[in-house]
Amino acid sequence: MALVALTVWAAPMPVAAQSVAPPSQQAIPSGQVLPPSTPEERIEALTARVQELEAQHTKLENQILELTDRLNVLLGAPERQDVFVIPLGESPIRGNPQAPVTLTVFGDYQSGYTARAQAVVQLLLEEFSNQLRYVYKHFPLSARNAQANEAALSAIAAQRQNKFWEMHDALFRNSRRLEPNLYLVLAEQNGLDLLQFQSDRNSLWTLERLSEDEKLGAKLGVADVPAFFLNGRRMSTWRHDYLKEQIRRVLAN
Repeated sequence: MALVALTVWAAPMPVAAQSVAPPSQQAIPSGQVLPPSTPEERIEALTARVQELEAQHTKLENQILELTDRLNVLLGAPERQDVFVIPLGESPIRGNPQAPVTLTVFGDYQSGYTARAQAVVQLLLEEFSNQLRYVYKHFPLSARNAQANEAALSAIAAQRQNKFWEMHDALFRNSRRLEPNLYLVLAEQNGLDLLQFQSDRNSLWTLERLSEDEKLGAKLGVADVPAFFLNGRRMSTWRHDYLKEQIRRVLAN
């Protein structure tokens, strides 16, 4: 009898079953965000992250430009007085072909700075209408930008079909996503004959045109882009207010 009582006394008491909520119903600690669970949510999260990084990149570029301008002022960077003879060659002209002021820009279609500078050029063309003409020269930084050379060849090839500026603008709008398959897409979107476009991209005329611009840029001391020349004189910056004042001075003389 004592043995039975001891056994009963020693038996473990039943533990009340605890219900565990499924993960989807568990409370989320304050400040913690669950990772996206569906493909759509993951794509949306990645897109938002890319946009955030692009905004940070643009902000950093603006800060660099501002600091560069301030440094030039602090160092008293003198304006270059050398006036170069820059042959027009077969470069297309945007604006009045007979304008008294010529803005020549050496650029790279994969350069973020050159792409952003196009907005400044367009604004100046609107402000000075018949008094300013814009000439673009190709200076691809192939060692830095993998698609720079191919993009330049695409623009020159489009020139053969009188579509240079259409391709020029399209390439700069897509400067961050240039890749081999994109050039045919842009050519088709802008109404080019694709067979001729492909042939012209590899033609001797196109290669020589690119080489001429590169040699000219090197002769003028261009090492980075964009490089702005106003009536043959090298500009120290491509800020809008600065260029606007320089154009006014040229027109006043």
